[in-house]
Amino acid sequence: MSAFTLHIKMLGEFSIRNEFGNFTHINNKSLQITRLLAYLIANKDTEVSKDKLIDVLWPEENATNPSGALRNLIYRARQILSAFFPQPEASGETAPECILFSKNAYRWNPAIDCIIDIYEFEQYVHLAEKEHDTKEQYQWYEKAHAIYKGDFLNILSSDEWVVFRSVYYKNLYTKITVSMCRYLSQQKNYAAIIRLCESSSLVDQMDEQIHIEKIYAYLNMKAPSQALAYYYSVSDLFTQKFGIDIGPEMQKAYREIVRQLPNHHQDIGGLEENLRTGNNIKGTFYCNFDIFKNIYQINLRSVRRSQSKRYLTLFTLTDRSRPDEITTDLIEEMDTLYLVLSKNLRSNDVFTKSSPSQFSLILTVANENGCKTAINRIIEKYSKKKALKHIELQVDYRLIQ
Repeated sequence: MSAFTLHIKMLGEFSIRNEFGNFTHINNKSLQITRLLAYLIANKDTEVSKDKLIDVLWPEENATNPSGALRNLIYRARQILSAFFPQPEASGETAPECILFSKNAYRWNPAIDCIIDIYEFEQYVHLAEKEHDTKEQYQWYEKAHAIYKGDFLNILSSDEWVVFRSVYYKNLYTKITVSMCRYLSQQKNYAAIIRLCESSSLVDQMDEQIHIEKIYAYLNMKAPSQALAYYYSVSDLFTQKFGIDIGPEMQKAYREIVRQLPNHHQDIGGLEENLRTGNNIKGTFYCNFDIFKNIYQINLRSVRRSQSKRYLTLFTLTDRSRPDEITTDLIEEMDTLYLVLSKNLRSNDVFTKSSPSQFSLILTVANENGCKTAINRIIEKYSKKKALKHIELQVDYRLIQ
């Protein structure tokens, strides 16, 4: 490897470096030159026609003289790249041309010695997929994983051609990360999975599959409480920052967390405190449209009953035969209670499963007597459907003020 070898990064920040030069969008400040160089390098094995380059550089056809603008851009790019290949004056030699032109088409000079991260990344993945020894395969994946520093050409993320390549590399990154997690899981090295997922999430926060692998690592370490805390943090990130719902695989992971959690009841004071202070978000709350629409509908109904009060209500089921466990009988009765609540509450009431054996409700009523009436109605309906006498129901409520 010579001092003239170009080290080109396209995963994350775009840059070209060697011992003599350093090109980035930050120090060059010309997005069009970055776009030109990035496209030619990403398609280095292809001749790109003038018309195609003009379409890439000026997709809205807003260049007054596109052919002249392209020639000027090529000239400026060549000038920048020549600095990477200084030649002694006495030698009489000139710097090699990085951008070639022939038959009305441009291409990146294949004779230039380059190490380009996207091609290294793909090569390591290809070598891993050919490898039959799982340990050797993991080592190739590890090399590929270390190269991925961010989305493909994130400075050009709105360009159509970049979007497709970015999705391809991101999917490949997820695939190798999951493969690495599965190998580490076979080795029962769950702490390494967590470290791997943490480093991967820094690169791509929205990759749900990587979050799921971390949750299962916690579960395999018999740490369901940590898994639950992490699940909540991911759920908040998705709904409040990105405005998207978590997917079915994450919901499946949540059900597994709940299944493994010990049956520790919280009292209504603890529930209230958790709801008040558990996730105090500053600034405007951001959510997806479905959530926004639901909240709007609830508030719209509340306006029509301005004299109403709201009560936080907690329904707790306990298996008296094994009060510290989530038994099969308890799960069965929780399903029964769910059906009772879903069919016997009004449309402007809200309820959720707040622990493996508890439902919490927000009841909107005129006064405390209305709250007691609603609770008694639920207790009565549940008592009629209750199949197991050793399952006990306890209800607490508190005025929200």
